[in-house]
Amino acid sequence: MKKLVLLCVAIFCLALVGCNQDMNAGSSPKVAVVDPAKVFQDCQPGKDGMAYLEKVSVEVQQQFKALQEEAAKKKGQDAETVTDIQAQVSKIQARVSAEQQMVVTKLNDLFQKVLEQYRKENGVAVVIPIEQALSYDKSADATAAVVAIMNKETVTFESPVATAVEKNTANEQVAPESAAGTDEMKPQEQADEMKQEVTKQTEEKQEAAPVDAPDVKDAKK
Repeated sequence: MKKLVLLCVAIFCLALVGCNQDMNAGSSPKVAVVDPAKVFQDCQPGKDGMAYLEKVSVEVQQQFKALQEEAAKKKGQDAETVTDIQAQVSKIQARVSAEQQMVVTKLNDLFQKVLEQYRKENGVAVVIPIEQALSYDKSADATAAVVAIMNKETVTFESPVATAVEKNTANEQVAPESAAGTDEMKPQEQADEMKQEVTKQTEEKQEAAPVDAPDVKDAKK
């Protein structure tokens, strides 16, 4: 978890360095400092993200334990069994990496959004990480204000692995529906063909009928 915090802080620092604004000529720019680590640890979205990753960590540890027990039972088995276990381990590691990246990305996106909002609302020209400031007045510290804004936001953390599975399932369900839609057109096509055939037969009968039919009066004569 410490590595995750450090990763978030590093990304936040990059965001802060890039958060600036053109200065008006003849005026002193207003500067604010922010402690990214404190923001991440104190804001509710950050706490929710850590809680989510802790839950993932518990699940992963249980999966690793189950694999260890399986490997112990199958010790000395063929190479295919070993390869299968290694593949499962790699899959779990990939999931952990994807989950961490998802949380970091969502928190970083929110952090940058909030920084820009704070900067514009308070007329700040530049926001820098607090550890990069050699000296500053306490009035320039915007950490608490940024935390307050982030607490008003809601972030939903969803497993990227589960989301991918749901998308694949949805695509599989759409395909049969499309096929069913194609089948539904067949009765209509048959009806059109029958209509064309009837019209054709009618025209043929009209062509076969005598052109000069005798008048009724002439027939009586």
